[in-house]
Amino acid sequence: MHADDLIAEIEPLPYRARVRRLTALRASRGTPELAALLAELGARGHYERSAALLIAAASRDEASLAHLVAATGDPDAVLALRATRLAVRYATAPEPLAERLMDAPQAIRAATYRAVRRHRRADLADALIGPVLERWGADEAAALLPACTPERVAERLGPLSHAVPNAHTLGRAHAEAFLDHAERGLAELTPGARSTWWHWDGPGVAAAVRHDPGRVLGLLEEYWHAGGLPYALQPRIGALLEAEPERTLRLLLADGARTMLTTLVHRRSFRDRLVRVGGDGIAAVARALREDEYALALLLSAVPPSRRGALFDAAMDGVDLAAREFGDGLMNVLPRAVRVREARRMLGLRAVAEHPQRVRAVSAYLPFEEARPVLEELTRRPDADERAAGYALLAACAGRERDPAVLSALLESLGRLRNEQEPVRVAALRALAEVPGAALEAGHAPAAERLAEDALNARDCSNATRLALVQLGSAFFRQGAMRDDGALTVAGIGLLRRVIGSASHVPLGRLDLVLRRGQEHWLVERLAPLLDDGARRDDHVLALMLARALGRRAHGVPALQDALEKAAGARDDGVIREAVAYWLAPPATRGDRVERVVAADPSTVGLPPVLAAIAAERTDLLHLVLAESTPEGRFRRGGVTYVPWMEPRWMRAWTARQHAAYLRLLDRVAGDERLPDADRARAVAAIAEVPGVDAGRLRPYLESADARLRRAALTAAPWTARPQDVLPDLLAHASSDDAHVAVYAAARAARFVRPSALADLLRPVLAGGKITARKEALRILLRTRAAEAMDIVGAAWDDPGQHRDVRAAIASAVRAHMADPVARRILAEAAGGPRDLARQVLGAWPHEIEDAFRADYAALVVRVARSPDPEASDAALSALGRWAQWAPEIPARLAAVLTDLGETRSWRTALFTLAGCAVGGTGAGALADAAAALAEAGDVADAEPERDLPAAQRLAALADVLRRSAANRRDSAEPVLRAVAEKLPAQLARELAAATVRWDDDPAVDALADACAGAPVLAVRRVAEALADGPHPGFADPDEVRPHAERLAGRGDTAGGLFACALAGGHGPRVGWPAEWRDVLRTLRAHPDPDVAFTARGILVSKE
Repeated sequence: MHADDLIAEIEPLPYRARVRRLTALRASRGTPELAALLAELGARGHYERSAALLIAAASRDEASLAHLVAATGDPDAVLALRATRLAVRYATAPEPLAERLMDAPQAIRAATYRAVRRHRRADLADALIGPVLERWGADEAAALLPACTPERVAERLGPLSHAVPNAHTLGRAHAEAFLDHAERGLAELTPGARSTWWHWDGPGVAAAVRHDPGRVLGLLEEYWHAGGLPYALQPRIGALLEAEPERTLRLLLADGARTMLTTLVHRRSFRDRLVRVGGDGIAAVARALREDEYALALLLSAVPPSRRGALFDAAMDGVDLAAREFGDGLMNVLPRAVRVREARRMLGLRAVAEHPQRVRAVSAYLPFEEARPVLEELTRRPDADERAAGYALLAACAGRERDPAVLSALLESLGRLRNEQEPVRVAALRALAEVPGAALEAGHAPAAERLAEDALNARDCSNATRLALVQLGSAFFRQGAMRDDGALTVAGIGLLRRVIGSASHVPLGRLDLVLRRGQEHWLVERLAPLLDDGARRDDHVLALMLARALGRRAHGVPALQDALEKAAGARDDGVIREAVAYWLAPPATRGDRVERVVAADPSTVGLPPVLAAIAAERTDLLHLVLAESTPEGRFRRGGVTYVPWMEPRWMRAWTARQHAAYLRLLDRVAGDERLPDADRARAVAAIAEVPGVDAGRLRPYLESADARLRRAALTAAPWTARPQDVLPDLLAHASSDDAHVAVYAAARAARFVRPSALADLLRPVLAGGKITARKEALRILLRTRAAEAMDIVGAAWDDPGQHRDVRAAIASAVRAHMADPVARRILAEAAGGPRDLARQVLGAWPHEIEDAFRADYAALVVRVARSPDPEASDAALSALGRWAQWAPEIPARLAAVLTDLGETRSWRTALFTLAGCAVGGTGAGALADAAAALAEAGDVADAEPERDLPAAQRLAALADVLRRSAANRRDSAEPVLRAVAEKLPAQLARELAAATVRWDDDPAVDALADACAGAPVLAVRRVAEALADGPHPGFADPDEVRPHAERLAGRGDTAGGLFACALAGGHGPRVGWPAEWRDVLRTLRAHPDPDVAFTARGILVSKE
């Protein structure tokens, strides 16, 4: 078959039929005729070459595969990218692809790597990774790692680890190799550097959880000591829980993980996994959360009601509930027996019994018949607000019983609402609508309808009342649908129809999420008589409601689809629009149905769902859309040309004639000066999106005097079929006022230019372009790996007249090229240069730099820190910490800044960075030396106007930073605390020791009290407060603290007594002041030391 005959044959066919016809040619695979056809099509336009790719991909014989590989060099960017994906998918030998990659544009190379990964072509990845590394560098070679064989990954991952673009993808593809890499890498890093490693490479470990959760937990136990879990591992906590519940919970229940545990409990997936795991772990979690009622309520809500009581009691074990009041959130999730028990207990509390409002609110948690007299009395009060509150409480109380009989009694008691004011009626109906659906029955419908009729007939009926009734009707409907209860479903529909009339937007919710599979057929079957009756009356509300609520599950329900077809012929335009959208939603029937829609009324081509179906599937009907005169009808006026806006993915299914027809319409809009500039600019952008469009079509607009039109053309130009051809045009604007638009468009166009040709195109811009253009040109050279790129960049750097902003852009861009001597020279000069250049050096992180050059880069950062420019050196201080492992002199440099009392500008930054280094495993000695130096410095300024005790303030800040570090990283902070404590002044050392004491070390607590003997009372109190607060208030378990308080209270000395007072005041209220804590308080009030007794009397168990 000749190309002309084939194109003529498929021209009138819809898209899918065209595809079937072209793929049917695979029957000719291996024949000279097929090879000739491919060659003939490949020599023609965009449409014909696209058809050739489809035929070759379907045939996949030798000639077809050769055609695919050759097409990777197609000048049309879209076709080249498509051919690249197909060639990688089907090619058998790597040599042709490897050869083409050596001078392929950046976009083609990236598409090749993506296709290799997507199609898991390990043979290609293994063959390509070496040549790619040698020619294009580590960044591009690392992109192939996920597709390589395990052996090649094990060989290459170490040297390429700094360039891995997506650790999660690599960890998922090669979990074993990535975990091996993690173990080696983490073992080589200091604890401080490990936090950064987890931030960047943690996603790879998270992806490996499904492969070996036990090994992942081992990595966390060994190499993560910052509290909780790394951020990347948190979404995988459920898998870790199921695999190793005890080890996972041990991590989550550690002191530093409490905050994260509270966050995790807010995730439903975590709560559900925790419940499935079961065991004693969930009780431990509940106990850890008991001081956060909201978090505890969330956890209880995930547990079956039959188990909630035991879990609640386990959470409150050790807490004295004698005076405890619980909020509504927690009370509402308690099982009935526990809820009633706690309500009766709370009613006996003085704080409740003496306040009538609290009595009524708590009574609502009692059994309905028990609470009814109290609450009904409130509904008869003369005050409307009190009556509204009474009805709301009464309905809530009845709902908690989840008993249909109780709900019937409630509905009978609401008859008086007929004569009530609107605010009272709204409050009652809202509370009734929130009654749990399990209590609803069809027998409740008559009473509900009477309530609705009374409310709707009221003179002051408002939208708030209607909304509450709609919610009530929706509840009836949903429950009926879920239970297969036809009477309840019909009752819900009846109630809704009574309230809303013909409105179709009713919040039925997502029925597709609550109905069992196949239940939608039962539901529509029960409602079929109502659907038929509505269609006869041209009332399609129910059909639209069901289609919206059922979502995709409505696609396979014939009766509902028939109802939607009838709705598409309604008299109301709004109903037609909505019905057509739902009727065309099923993909399997969309093509046939859209033809029937436009046959009934051709003007419906203007409706978005119809337009989308024609443009993407029934392309044989495009003449109705792309005609100069759109068909007249209900949705289009005659004599008007409508130009629709098409999505690029639709146009890929069109023929060349259809592309040409659409371009004529767009040209008409873009060239019509009578139209608004916004419409013309949009048309120019749309021209570039038409497949196969030549860049020449935009050139008239590139030179337009209208700035908006011209810039729209500049922005759109690199999206034409051959973006490489418009690069010179774009660069020509690099010296104009449009440079800020042109250079960014040029960046995309450059991705499609062969690197060997790119340097010559960009040299003129580097020589005479605007500053923005020169900066972007340099970035393009480095990003695309153009030939001689580093030599050109080096020459631009050495240019004595080069603008400082361009030099700063160069210094920033070459950070990723440390392996190149030119880049290292530039960075070294930048580090010693002015602040705008020096600060560019600070933007890199160790994980971005190849291992072999990290020490060199760390030396550059240190050099910036020593810069005579204060802004540059100050900026370097915060960056020094992450490089400390590779530059041992960094802690000493930070300590020097911290102890320099003649400088007040940056000591805090130095302190935070130095403390982080020390706790991270580098610089504990330097921090201790700094503390010693500050302690010996004395008071160089005493109550001066601008300074006061600077050394003492810095020491106090140092101790506070260490205290906070110990809260999250206790194990790694321990040696630092010991080293620094010996150098601090005695009082500050005691406070720091108290704040970081371990509660399992009784001698340490006693020794701390002994050390305070003879100290002033106020000084002892500060130590006691630090002891009670610990590294972070709320970390310590009161049950662990109480034995210390009892022992200290019995010592009889001042320090022990004040320590015990602080512990009692800080931890007793957390557990509700049980008897044991109250005994401690009584002992302290009888203490022989008057200061202790006085302090103890200021601690109150309850307030009057």
